[in-house]
Amino acid sequence: MTYFQSFQVIVKLSRMLDSSNSRRSRKMSNVKFGAEAWNARFSGEGWAYGKEPNAWLAERIKPGSGKALVPADGEGRNAVWIASQGYDTTVFDLSDVGRDKCALLASQKGVVVDYQVDDLETRNFSPGQYDLIACSWFHVPWSMFCQHYPRMLSSLKPGGEFICEGYHTTQMEMTSGGPKSLDLLWELDEVMDVISDGFTTIHAAVETVELDESDLHRGRAHVVRLHLAKRKHRK
Repeated sequence: MTYFQSFQVIVKLSRMLDSSNSRRSRKMSNVKFGAEAWNARFSGEGWAYGKEPNAWLAERIKPGSGKALVPADGEGRNAVWIASQGYDTTVFDLSDVGRDKCALLASQKGVVVDYQVDDLETRNFSPGQYDLIACSWFHVPWSMFCQHYPRMLSSLKPGGEFICEGYHTTQMEMTSGGPKSLDLLWELDEVMDVISDGFTTIHAAVETVELDESDLHRGRAHVVRLHLAKRKHRK
């Protein structure tokens, strides 16, 4: 590693530390994350966030093949749609109630989804395993994001794509959904500082959109939309 490369690493680590410290100075999350809370959310009739895929994922993901990972997909609306596009699709999520809902939806749509009840913090990720990782609203405490999102993205193959949508910090003032804790919300530059190494940016922007996913996600929202591709190794 050259002196300049070493300097770049030091600057990046410093920025991440400053970001983490800034997050700690905010009001910390009072959101309940456990499986019990999500099981309660998904135990009602119907699908809490609807049966249709997230609009950003549906816009960006084209019919294809290969292996797709859909983290924190709850009742499976994104995963089932991605499976219908030709992908061998795996979900991991905390909720066993969500797993059952996903299985029912997959059966209705005539596809198969491998739904694993698992946790981001403890899940093992094998390098070069997936062609696509796609998720919406996968918000975790910032310290967990910094530690485990890069681990998750390491499981992409060279050329594999990461497509996601999350709520921006300015969503706090909105009524269209999302966690009411700054520790869970995203600033684009902070997110990119953590996850963008080794990726080509296809799209990375803060946008204002109209959500119409369910009563829980409806109306004008401030979001972060990402589409990254893992760089291929040079020969």
